[in-house]
Amino acid sequence: MKNIKIMGAGLSGLSAAINLVRAGYIVDVFEKRDDCGRRFLGDLEGFENWSSSIDAIDELRSMNVKVNFDCSPFKAICLTDGKKLLKNTCSKPIFYLVKRGVDDNSLDQGLKNQAIDLGVNIHFNSETKKENMDIISTGVAENKYSAIAKGISFETESDDIAVALLNKKASNNGYSYLLISKGYGTMCSINFYETGINANAYFKKTYEIITKLFDIDIKNEENVGGIGCFLQKPRLVENNKIYTGEAAGLQDYLWGFGMRYAVTSGFLAALSIIEYKDYEKLIEQRLSSRLKTSVVNRFIVEKLGDRYYALLLRFAKKYNIWIDLLHRRYNPSWYSRIIYPFARWSLSQKYINSP
Repeated sequence: MKNIKIMGAGLSGLSAAINLVRAGYIVDVFEKRDDCGRRFLGDLEGFENWSSSIDAIDELRSMNVKVNFDCSPFKAICLTDGKKLLKNTCSKPIFYLVKRGVDDNSLDQGLKNQAIDLGVNIHFNSETKKENMDIISTGVAENKYSAIAKGISFETESDDIAVALLNKKASNNGYSYLLISKGYGTMCSINFYETGINANAYFKKTYEIITKLFDIDIKNEENVGGIGCFLQKPRLVENNKIYTGEAAGLQDYLWGFGMRYAVTSGFLAALSIIEYKDYEKLIEQRLSSRLKTSVVNRFIVEKLGDRYYALLLRFAKKYNIWIDLLHRRYNPSWYSRIIYPFARWSLSQKYINSP
């Protein structure tokens, strides 16, 4: 029976481990931190449900991932430019809200517990060398990033709500958000990197705008944040090692949603081993078109600036089907295929690690 070794116990590494051990492999996962989800600080994140016609939870189950973690469906979102408010409600969840970190109800702990229950051997506080591994799932390198998030998580008595703030004073070519669920909230500013950017200043403005628009009860706040990296070209296989998730550069380039890519890439990595299939072709078939479209979307955002968000708000108001609008923006069209080569070249001049 073959032993598979995985470097990194994040979402993609655990997804791969769960599927490999179910297929009868012996799986060892080596994690440099002392627990899964340790790089997160209890922040809430949206597991997006618009990039595919398949519901995100159904897709998780199809990849043998159980929902043993808090996962709250959100069918409504408030969109704002800092002045006008637009509430959009859909018939199906726009996203599922999950918690990241080491809390028992977090997504990270849920996948860890599933892996351990199936017999995966997770070695914490373990520094190991890539040459000894089969799958590399280490996440983004701390010295290489294209986007940075700054914000807070907090306890609250405020009602559940999801808010997307599209305002250039509150984020640098990105967006800000407020998420509250079950007495817990997160507020963040997402900024796409430029030399000398002051992410703290952008979050300060985010805080100012959101607290003026909404009467929020904030208690016991804690700082949260993170980084995202987008590679010039996804690194899928190198030196006979399979790369997954952020380590492979598989992340949405428009707004940085990466959890769905992470779990899917881990599943496909396992499938390539179990069924002797080409991992790069599996990624091409399942994810490549959406990744390329996200490059085009990022290019358009940076060319149009606030005008892009004004158009987005106008379309959302006109059609009132936010999830359908997002689905169209996240999937290829004739014009995105034409624009992609120019978008890729343009972004590569600005972002060292761009697709």
